[in-house]
Amino acid sequence: MLCKTIDEDTNHSPLLTFVTTEKVNFASSQNGVSVLKKLVLENQSDVPLENLTVELTCQPGLLRPKVWKLDRLAPGKQQALHDLETPLDTVLLGGLNEAETGRLTLQVWQDDVELLSETRPIEMLARDEWGGVGEMAHLLAAFVSPNDTVVAGVLKEAGRLLEATGQSGSMDGYQSRDPSRAWMLAGAIWSAATGLGLTYAVPPASFERQGQKIRDPGRIRSEGLATCLDSALFLAACFEAAGLNPAVLFCEGHAWTGVWLTDRDFGTIGEPDVMTVRKALDAKEFVSLETTLLTKRPSVGFEEAIERARELTSERNEHDFIMAIDIRRGRAARVRPLASHRSEPATEIADIPASPAALPKPLSLGMLPGELIEEEPSTPADRILRWQRKLLDLSLRNRLLNFKDSKQTLSFFCPDVSSLEDQLAGGKKFRVLALKDEDPVGTRDMLVKEEPKLLEEVAMDAFSRGQIATILTRKEAGSRLLELYRRAKSDMQEGGTNTLFLAAGFLRWKKSEGDTQSYRAPLLLIPVKITRQSAQSEFFIEHHEDEVRFNTTLLEFLKRDFELGVPELEGELPRDESGFDLPRIFEVMRRRVREVAGFEVVEDIALSTFSFSKFLMWKDLVERTDSLRKSALVKHLVDNPSEPFIAAGNPGLPDATDVDRRLAPRDLFTPLPADSSQLAAVLAAEEGYDFVLIGPPGTGKSQTIANIISQCLAVQKTVLFVAEKSAALDVVHRRLAAHGLGDAVLELHSNKADRKSVLSQLGRSWKRAAQNSEAEWIKVTDDLSVTRDQLNAYVAALHERGTQGFSIFQAIGETAGRCRRSDFPFRTRMLTIQTAMRG
Repeated sequence: MLCKTIDEDTNHSPLLTFVTTEKVNFASSQNGVSVLKKLVLENQSDVPLENLTVELTCQPGLLRPKVWKLDRLAPGKQQALHDLETPLDTVLLGGLNEAETGRLTLQVWQDDVELLSETRPIEMLARDEWGGVGEMAHLLAAFVSPNDTVVAGVLKEAGRLLEATGQSGSMDGYQSRDPSRAWMLAGAIWSAATGLGLTYAVPPASFERQGQKIRDPGRIRSEGLATCLDSALFLAACFEAAGLNPAVLFCEGHAWTGVWLTDRDFGTIGEPDVMTVRKALDAKEFVSLETTLLTKRPSVGFEEAIERARELTSERNEHDFIMAIDIRRGRAARVRPLASHRSEPATEIADIPASPAALPKPLSLGMLPGELIEEEPSTPADRILRWQRKLLDLSLRNRLLNFKDSKQTLSFFCPDVSSLEDQLAGGKKFRVLALKDEDPVGTRDMLVKEEPKLLEEVAMDAFSRGQIATILTRKEAGSRLLELYRRAKSDMQEGGTNTLFLAAGFLRWKKSEGDTQSYRAPLLLIPVKITRQSAQSEFFIEHHEDEVRFNTTLLEFLKRDFELGVPELEGELPRDESGFDLPRIFEVMRRRVREVAGFEVVEDIALSTFSFSKFLMWKDLVERTDSLRKSALVKHLVDNPSEPFIAAGNPGLPDATDVDRRLAPRDLFTPLPADSSQLAAVLAAEEGYDFVLIGPPGTGKSQTIANIISQCLAVQKTVLFVAEKSAALDVVHRRLAAHGLGDAVLELHSNKADRKSVLSQLGRSWKRAAQNSEAEWIKVTDDLSVTRDQLNAYVAALHERGTQGFSIFQAIGETAGRCRRSDFPFRTRMLTIQTAMRG
């Protein structure tokens, strides 16, 4: 909840902007959720404000009062307040049987004078209540209880069922790395759960968004009742306890469970893209189950539950899909199961009157994920072909070949696509007009053929006023824009590339002339970005600085599957005086597909996210195979991947103990601190070794990479630093820039890769002047060399064995170990640095 407030009665009152959570529960307190998300104080007056105090309180005592102090806030300035952590009262929230409403109050004081005060409600949910898929989506994992005694009873019964068929009864998760074993484990758990004899309970309306009270496994067992969410969370707990990775899926008015057959996850706690879920289902890596079938009699089998759940994510129902919540990712985010103080023995379920469903049939090899059963290529050519196949997705799962309307897309009604591209290229911003809310037809009695003409006129009029029309409602269009805005922002932060494009023009195509199903592939992809001034402002669509591109994946697809080439669009695209010549591009495509049955070019336009990174890698692999094989490492992976890699001429990696002897300080150009093992890695890179640098988080890997780049630059080497995520690139670049090496680095990712940016970076590098003289460097490093040698000599003497057979270091250790007092006397003449150097 965002709020801006100002006291109208005081001329010098500041503007207070703050964001708070709307709901909290016991899971919030257990998992460190803070009530306050953002707090900004702004002085809108023309005089400074001094001695300010901001105080947060709550009634009842959900949290302790929190106070921030500001000595001075200058006119027109704003100050974001930090340290927003507000621990919740676990005892209070843990004791609630029903939801209550509390009151959060934020006050701003100047000395003893209250400048403003704002109070807002906060909903305190019952201990066993979840708040829905909004801001509480990630806390659903807290209601999955793998350690419950009822869950243990189900697993025990599942093991018995497996042993009865001659299989292992252990709950060993993915240890065998065999999807068939995960399939049988999940099937046995399902069969055991059907023996609980549960009865279906109707959930409250809109529970998926508003939330509901949740029965834990103990209540489910004792009451014999379960809503769809109860049964979904219960089955997810059983899967997690068995070492499998579950997910809970939501659509409008319903919840069900899924489980991974391979040790994977969705990569995020909440996955809103139903297509991503379908891809995992199609690849047989993930199965979902209609968990309400646990309440059916006679018991329903595992395969039927999977078949019934598959309909929930089908294309015709994808508009109802909300998200999949990945429990494994929730655990990775430190969302723990709700604490329980019950201590009960594992529940046996053999005495329950319901008969468990039969175990599923074994998973056939044909259902295994492709990459797990793919035959190992035996020749270099086969290995390269396998790499190419993995990089180029020419299946119908690829949005670049099979574009469908979903919550991750937004189609527009634009009568002049070419003019839209020209105006975007010219810097114009466009808002979205929802035609359903405008309702230009209304109740008028119009001929069917007149309605499209009226809509076209309305859309053209909107276009002239800087608006793009969509046939959706304002609410639905806003929801999709928000989803695309967040997805594009996340892609940019993680991958460093813009993935948001306006698809201008589509090729409608069929697999064969008699095929009743047609597909749409976008033609021209115009890079755009979605912007807004604040969280409450409307969205604008504007041009992004990336290059406009043609759908090269489509061109390759047409070549491979239809032997249809379009050479006119493979290189530089036709242009006009305002930008790209869209009519010409569409006409070229129309001529090429004119004789192909089932193919047609349509001038539709839609907004969505697309990724080309793997296509560019595929193109490199196809066109530059011989050049890539010049690398000794790549050549080894192609020719002898099963053999150990030993680089020619390199006897072994540098040892950390030899760094000081092999490298003088004047030859060491590492601006960041480094220990001996990190310096050994720097030396290995300088000497041309191929190696893997391994270390847990916080051990200085990015720091070492920055030192490696600096050292290699100093010895006239060129370095290419590649990372999967742009954040890794940015960290290293910031470290180098902080030590004066920013102009020696050319950023070639994301928006830094356009022609203007590259030329600007090259210009700064060309004009850069040396900061220090070589003579100064030699003097400083020679002084360092003397000090380093003195310290090393001291250490060497300390560990040198004397004629008596042991070193001084060993003698000190032995004496300390035998002495009964901590402050023992040591009267032997101490060794000095000078005597160490003489020795």
